[in-house]
Amino acid sequence: MLKNILIIHDISGFGKCSTSVALPILSSMELATTVLPTSLLSTHTAPIFEDFTFLDLKDEMPKITNHWRKLGLSFDAIYIGYLGSIEQIQFLRAELPKLLKADGKIYLDPVMADDGDFYYGFDLEYAKAMRQLCEIADVIMPNQTEASFLYNLPYQEGLWNTEQLATFKAAVAENSQASIVLTGAGFDGDGKTGAYYFNRRSGEEGIVQSEFVGAKYHGTGDIFGSILVGSLENGASLLQATTKAVDILPKIIKHSLTDPNMERNGLQFEDFLGDLSVYARELKGKK
Repeated sequence: MLKNILIIHDISGFGKCSTSVALPILSSMELATTVLPTSLLSTHTAPIFEDFTFLDLKDEMPKITNHWRKLGLSFDAIYIGYLGSIEQIQFLRAELPKLLKADGKIYLDPVMADDGDFYYGFDLEYAKAMRQLCEIADVIMPNQTEASFLYNLPYQEGLWNTEQLATFKAAVAENSQASIVLTGAGFDGDGKTGAYYFNRRSGEEGIVQSEFVGAKYHGTGDIFGSILVGSLENGASLLQATTKAVDILPKIIKHSLTDPNMERNGLQFEDFLGDLSVYARELKGKK
């Protein structure tokens, strides 16, 4: 039987991000998926799209999970992305333990900021609430801006030195046993980017790098996180999962740049789903 992964993200009708990325990637990696949507948008929120519609689903979320619990549903893992309010964070902090199997894992991408600033609608109060959700996660995957806001650290883009990483790990460990994947921490300003990983259980840590392609593109974080979760749930180590996500992302970006309307149409990750399926089967030892 396939593992069932609960995806808790927003749904953007057009534009490749969040649920529309996570669902096909996890499915291609031979994982069943269930969706708890946090909000419904006509498009994602990149500057290229103006006047998008937004519907907060915070009132529907408890109704959905109540129905699931009546059905006796539980999940092998939970993958959390964009949440629209502190109320949603508080709800999930209380609700998720009731939905997770005894040996299940919670993967949290604390989406709220980038490039040193909060996204529209988020602030330090939101970051404080998100830190409480990090307390129950098994793996957190913030970018460097989000890590700085979550744990009151000075913001710095690019490679962090040993002392900075030790301070970050200690801050996370104050209230959490989560392993860490810090995205963007492999950026060296000289053609490389990547992520720092720390396996809380084994103590293994390091930086995984690959080619930096041009700029930042909408949806890359969701693609990275989905590949990471899919790899881990198929038995990869944190190093293996981080390496797979770091290695494949620049290939997807390069391939997508052949589309002159890429910023509007999104990254063409679909052309790599076959490769991810093969990788998942290799992890499982299938032929």
